[in-house]
Amino acid sequence: MTSQALILIIGMSIVTFLPRFLPILFLSKKEISPSLSRWMSYIPVSVFAALVASDVFFVDGAFAMQPLQNVKLLPSIFVIIVALKTKSLLWSMITGIISITLLSAIL
Repeated sequence: MTSQALILIIGMSIVTFLPRFLPILFLSKKEISPSLSRWMSYIPVSVFAALVASDVFFVDGAFAMQPLQNVKLLPSIFVIIVALKTKSLLWSMITGIISITLLSAIL
């Protein structure tokens, strides 16, 4: 491993660690208002929804809503139906994996 690679890895580690550690360091002894705490509870859901939507609705950097062009649309609908019916993350994941595998093989 070259010294440049080692410096790059150490730099990326610091840049990844600091945004996680500094809020803990500065906010651990402070009281957070209930409204801020409630607002922050929506952040993980929002980030996850943005990641899923960008993966489902975009193919090769372009918005795609045609099922023949975008293989991920139909499995997403199947997963939503199974999730609403069963309320089970396991069955939703199994449905998604099986349906995307089958549709990828067919299309």
